[in-house]
Amino acid sequence: MKHFYDKIKGAKLAMRCLREGNELLEAQDTEAKDFDDQWLIESKDLRWSFPMVARAIRYRQLKLTVYEPQKAEVFCGMQGDYINRDYCEKNKIEVVPFPTQGGATAVNKSDLMFIFIIPNKKGRYHFLEHIMPKIAEYISTHTKDAEAVISGNDIEVNGKKILGSSTAHKMGVVIESFFISGVNSKKNLDAIGHKNKKREVTSLKELGINTQEFKNWLIDQIGGALNERH
Repeated sequence: MKHFYDKIKGAKLAMRCLREGNELLEAQDTEAKDFDDQWLIESKDLRWSFPMVARAIRYRQLKLTVYEPQKAEVFCGMQGDYINRDYCEKNKIEVVPFPTQGGATAVNKSDLMFIFIIPNKKGRYHFLEHIMPKIAEYISTHTKDAEAVISGNDIEVNGKKILGSSTAHKMGVVIESFFISGVNSKKNLDAIGHKNKKREVTSLKELGINTQEFKNWLIDQIGGALNERH
């Protein structure tokens, strides 16, 4: 019963976060127009990531946003998850609204988040279907004695989660996103009431993979695929 009420509480918090995010978008929408002609947006500032993604959804723009957190944060999706606000406040963890499916995800400095937005048309490009196998292959070939495999919406390395993903359809676009652990996968998981708290996890650093090299490789892969598509 407690789990049921936690879900309701989490969903309400998610909607509150989205309302706060919409206010943020309205305040910065004029400045966000400067990015309309760019398909790739790299961001290290929370206050830019949400408005640019929300604007891309609103105007059905093709965008890849690569977000690199500079501090501990909790991303709260549409489905919501129980968020321990007291823990977040005590540990100075910001709760971030984000227009994706799924619950809450704890991210830390040196993690990566990729958000791909594309107009929902027949024969559309499926970002996750295309890129997930490539990521698994990259990790497997850059680590010793480790095999990365796709497990549902995640990628696991020797049974440990390193990547989680989600897909949403809204306002005529498809939003496909994933986060990948760069350094410390377990840090700040007490901020959320999520099943992944009990899972074995790993990170790029633990596997000996350079986060920035991985990011640059992935951007090249996506850009090349888009060029072929057009």
